[in-house]
Amino acid sequence: MTECSRVSTVSKNYAKALLDVADEFNSLDLIKTQLDDIKSVLQTSKDLQIVMENSSISSAKKIEILTSIFGSKIDEKLMNFLKLLVEKNRFGEFDSIVTSFNEFLDKKSNKKNVEVISPIELNFETKSNILFKLEHKLNCEVVPHWTVDESIIAGLAFKFDDYVIDTSVRNKIENLCKNISR
Repeated sequence: MTECSRVSTVSKNYAKALLDVADEFNSLDLIKTQLDDIKSVLQTSKDLQIVMENSSISSAKKIEILTSIFGSKIDEKLMNFLKLLVEKNRFGEFDSIVTSFNEFLDKKSNKKNVEVISPIELNFETKSNILFKLEHKLNCEVVPHWTVDESIIAGLAFKFDDYVIDTSVRNKIENLCKNISR
């Protein structure tokens, strides 16, 4: 599931620009894969994070470091994009740019990430039925993220975009308690 943090307008603008360039050159899948790889490297390398966040290190040095790590391994347009982020002092927003890029890409390809929360592990047949109904209801391809939360007692909860649809018994009990205490 995409991260639940708020994405700034600036991050969305950078992501949209990158999406437009990748689309123009028919390299959407390549750029997505490489963005995810870069994000993974950044998350696993604390030293690299420290360097990229350190304002006393020059942009030129940061670009040199990024080029030595990713230069020959990623698309030239993506490398230029990383350089631009460093030069504009926006590299700190890389994670939210990637999140936004992936959201734009999903929207463009009519996909929706949906977290499906159940009180127990669901079997294949039940998951298939839920997925079929979700795709019919949302009129798009659903990328499910199955989660077990025993506290919901029974029923299901669905999270996507800014929506939460909660059909769980826990939710119904909470609503009943609120109505009784009025």
